[in-house]
Amino acid sequence: MIGGIAFATPASGRAQSTADANTSFILFGNRAEAFQPQAQNPQTYEVVFSESVRGLVLGAPVEFRGIKIGEVADIRAQIDYRTFRFSVPVTIRLDPRRFGIQVHDLKTGEDLATIRRKLIDSLVAHGVRAQLRMGNLLTGAAFVAFDFFPSSARTSVDWSQNPPQLPTVPGQLEAVETSVTDLLKKLDKLPLQQIGYDVQKTLADVDLTLGSARGTLDNANTTFNSATTALNSASTALNSTNDLIQPSSAQLEQVDQTLEEFRRAARSVRVLTDYLEQHPEALIRGKRGEGQ
Repeated sequence: MIGGIAFATPASGRAQSTADANTSFILFGNRAEAFQPQAQNPQTYEVVFSESVRGLVLGAPVEFRGIKIGEVADIRAQIDYRTFRFSVPVTIRLDPRRFGIQVHDLKTGEDLATIRRKLIDSLVAHGVRAQLRMGNLLTGAAFVAFDFFPSSARTSVDWSQNPPQLPTVPGQLEAVETSVTDLLKKLDKLPLQQIGYDVQKTLADVDLTLGSARGTLDNANTTFNSATTALNSASTALNSTNDLIQPSSAQLEQVDQTLEEFRRAARSVRVLTDYLEQHPEALIRGKRGEGQ
């Protein structure tokens, strides 16, 4: 319950001779660390970050595309007294075997260190860079990740430094902050106030145009109503005319009766005229009776 020290022999471990008296053994923090294969001839490099390394601790993993290839050995801070630029050099130890470097049967004159340098140079030339990443959002633990960044600026490893410095790229969070900062700078350069004035003027012009269009529509509506009234009046007149010329209409019968009376009066006038031509004395004596 309280805990203690456990001893075990890995199943894949090599058989070794009995330890001598007073031999020192490494005490690991947990079983996973204890059974993890120990690095053989680890290579030491340095990566420099210009961002916050909060969450990065000694022993934090160094990964290459998700595969652990080493661990963080040292973290320190430095300030350039000329530019007052702050940076954090991080020392890492890489296990060449976990990189997949396995060299067998070296030929005479071949140097294993030279072969490893060529591999590192080739990876850097193809865009491999170190980046600080967040490993656990709950605990805030960070780690160093190596990955391919083809669009990164071309560079090379300076092997004259000790330890050699590998190139880095901004972390994910810093990249987002940089993008947001660039966006804000671009927005600051935009003449937003002038754009606002232009938009207001445009809206005012649109409002005037809509008012004019509304007046035109009202006039058109009035004209349409007048035309409708005129059409209704014309329709009424046509209906009245149609009623007038119907064969059975009362007005037509009255006209026929009047014309008949005119015809009768005309006949009477002709008869009177003919009689006076034959008997002009009738104007004085009057019309003579029968037998007179």
